[in-house]
Amino acid sequence: MRQPSPDPSLALGRMQARLSLGVIFVLSAAPVVARWVRGDVAQAGVQLAGFAVTAFVLWQVYRGSRVALFVTLAITVLGGLALMLLSPLAGISVQTLMLLLAGLAFAICGLALYAHAPIKAFLEAQRSRPGRA
Repeated sequence: MRQPSPDPSLALGRMQARLSLGVIFVLSAAPVVARWVRGDVAQAGVQLAGFAVTAFVLWQVYRGSRVALFVTLAITVLGGLALMLLSPLAGISVQTLMLLLAGLAFAICGLALYAHAPIKAFLEAQRSRPGRA
């Protein structure tokens, strides 16, 4: 028996959700990885545990959990805002611009999970799939 073809808007939402969640994970992991590259691996165990928790929460968002979505939304918006507002403290340099852009990307990706229609439709479809609690 042939499966019905998936809705194209849900396919677009799935791709955009994966992209947004991936960018959020990369932006949250980049500073730690940069420290590791410089040789500062003093708290690698704690940082790996943080990666695992971050990955778990983002996976729950992908599966359609509202609680995980709102936690992710709060962290990304507040973290992005903090980066954007505190980046001028780094002085006038390329580092300031990078911090500003990272904060902007962090906040935009978090808001896209909640406000962008295709992503919202995909996450709602994930939430209402049979077998989900």
